[in-house]
This record gives sequence, structure tokens and C-alpha cells, in this order.
Amino acid sequence: MFIIREVSFFSIMKLDFEKSNIKEITCPWVGFKKRYIYKNLDTFKEFSYLNAFIIYGKLFDKLHDSHLENMKIFIKNLRKKIVDYYGESFITEYENILREQFELEKEKLELEDYFIPSIKIINMIVNRHRLNLPEEFSYYVGTLIYIFDALYDFEKDIKKNNFNPIHVIYNIDKLSKLSLREKEYIDFIIDYSIKNILDIFENAEINNKHFVKKLFTFSAIHHKSKIEELFHEFKNHKNIKLNDSLYLEIKK
Repeated sequence: MFIIREVSFFSIMKLDFEKSNIKEITCPWVGFKKRYIYKNLDTFKEFSYLNAFIIYGKLFDKLHDSHLENMKIFIKNLRKKIVDYYGESFITEYENILREQFELEKEKLELEDYFIPSIKIINMIVNRHRLNLPEEFSYYVGTLIYIFDALYDFEKDIKKNNFNPIHVIYNIDKLSKLSLREKEYIDFIIDYSIKNILDIFENAEINNKHFVKKLFTFSAIHHKSKIEELFHEFKNHKNIKLNDSLYLEIKK
């Protein structure tokens, strides 16, 4: 119910899945449909804690933005759980990076400057969970995560008077009001990051490499499509010609 997709993706890169270790269940969360789980769930213990780690960061950020005092007890208990697994120093470092993000967002900077804390957090995760990926991976994934959040949360951030880098830098109240040059610049950052992540996967020693590349490619195309909608304020993009859009042609 609370599984974060990135955590599932990281697990695929690290764990070696075998059919003999998978069983069929009837899952109540999807209307009692058939689903498949690993027989030995202890295999996923580290990723369960990683999931809690990321949720804690989201709540920490939400508490800062919305001042939801009633969430403090829940956050405190969640913190205790992840400290038991990661250690106090690791979680303190995480919180300091989140606070660094809050401080950066008090200033008007270049777009790329706001990516830095997100990149640092991905680097923490990659190193702690020994994902066997180069440092550049954290840079490109951290960049994508931050810019996607900024685009998807744009309207919500404005309504709630929360910080949004696109709103601050370009002084707009709708993404469609970005100039063509500004859209192309944002799209270039996304395209360049996607291309480099795919190159990293190609050369990395990870499990399920073909499946990982396929999943990431599908995800990249999906997000590119959604961002095209946001930039142009339409719901149906079936009739768009690719050569007239900002799509990246991704080769599998």
C-alpha cells in the first residue's frame, strides 16, 4: 500500500529473482486478484527499511511546508524505526541534507543548484545499500526526481504557497506560460539525465539488466508524455506528432 516505486526498482537491480522462490497469493489490496510474492520476505528487509527511510523524508518535508503538528508523534515513531536499522548518524545526515534543501529554497538560485540535496540523498542510498552503481548515477537520478517533483507539484505548490523552483525562477503561475526556450532547457536536462542513466545501466554490473533497462525506458517515455501534457495544458496527446514535441527518442 505504501511501496515507493523507486524502492522496488532498486530491489530489482540488486536481487536475483528466481521462479522457484516466488509464490502466488490472493492480494486484498487489489481486489483479491492473483499476485506474486517472494517466499522468503526477509530478502526484502533492507528495502522495507529503505521504503520507510524515504517516507520519513517526505513526512519531514511535509511537516516543514505545512506545519502539521499532529504528525509529529507518527514521525517520531517512524524515525525510531529507521534509526534502529541505519543508525543515528546516518539519519542525522539525512535530516541535515533535508534542512539544507529548506535553506536553499529561501534563495533565488539557478535551477541546477536546487538539485544538490536530492543528489546527495540518492548517493547516500546507493552507497548504503551497495547498489554497485557509479557516482554519476546519483547525480542524474537526483536531478530527475527533483525536477519531476517540481513539475508535477507545480499547481499544488502554488495553491498551498509552498516553494516551487519553476515558479520562483521563471515567475509564472502556469507551466504552459514557459517560453519555448525555457521548456526546451528543462526538457534538455531531463533528456540528458535519461540518456546517461541508460548508458550507466548498460555498463553497470547489476542484476536483471535487460529488465531494468526496459522498465526505466518505459518509465522515461511515460514521464515525458505527462510533462508534454503539463507544458501544453491538454489531456490527450495521441495526436501529437513526435517531431513537433519535446520527446526524447529512446532506443531500447
